[in-house]
Amino acid sequence: MEEKFARHISGKKIKRREIKWGKMTEDWSRTNVKMYAKLKERCRKGIPSRLRNVAWQLLIGSHVEMQDPNNAGVYKALCAKVLRNKEIDLVLSRDLNRTFPNHVMFKEDGGVGQTFLKNVLHAYAGTDPEVGYVQGMGFIVGAFSTQLSEEESFWALHSIMYSERYKMRELFKPGFPLLQQFFYQFKRLLARLLPKLSKRFEELSVDPSFYASQWFLTLFVYHFPFRALLRIWDIFFCEGWKIIFRTAIALLKWEQKKLLSLPFEELLPTLKSIQDGKDSRELLERAHKVKFKTVELNQYGNEYWESIGRKPEV
Repeated sequence: MEEKFARHISGKKIKRREIKWGKMTEDWSRTNVKMYAKLKERCRKGIPSRLRNVAWQLLIGSHVEMQDPNNAGVYKALCAKVLRNKEIDLVLSRDLNRTFPNHVMFKEDGGVGQTFLKNVLHAYAGTDPEVGYVQGMGFIVGAFSTQLSEEESFWALHSIMYSERYKMRELFKPGFPLLQQFFYQFKRLLARLLPKLSKRFEELSVDPSFYASQWFLTLFVYHFPFRALLRIWDIFFCEGWKIIFRTAIALLKWEQKKLLSLPFEELLPTLKSIQDGKDSRELLERAHKVKFKTVELNQYGNEYWESIGRKPEV
């Protein structure tokens, strides 16, 4: 799929982008603060393949932990650490065959891909007993593995889990608190942006939890080929969760006419395969046309916590 994107860009243009990104990464502290608007624009165009490894780590902030002398040897030690909760390794080993079962890199028992996943996920579980391991984490690490080394993937996972921008740890904590918040926010956005479809879903009692869980838990990894996914992740690491909501709304809007006509028994299977056959370049163009403000999304988040009589956990 990435080749499709490349066909729209000349070799000279790719080279110019690489030079621009090279300059930005060399002076990252200035780029990330004083040039954020330009950074966002360039992330939306796509990070050049040769610079994605460095750019992702800078965007996520995991380069700080990677370069910290106090962290030298930490990853290796965590890989060798025996977990207190023995069940985690059992569940993790069982799930390895379910993570990208058709991908050549991951389908071999004990192969390079599965070993990569097991090491990174075991190491993370050793740092976070409360979360430990949840299946969706494997898809995220698998996507990291296409761009980052094992140790880089570990620190990238650690960073997005605890980062104020991504808050992935709140997504995977017991009870999935952030996921529940996202479902509420998504329903509110759907009601405003696609009111007819929202009403139809309400009539049929179709909740986002029926079809959108994997969109949020795996950042669309579960649904898109790696090469197509990279563009979404380039934007996600720069801007945060808005691109995930925008892409989700764009998918529903794309198929709205069909979805409105389907009975319940056909609706859910269609929703779960809604991304099939979609051109990723066009999908991103549609996603960027989905308009809502961050303040609106935050307002819906606050509404959710008020509605359940609890203070926000994030």
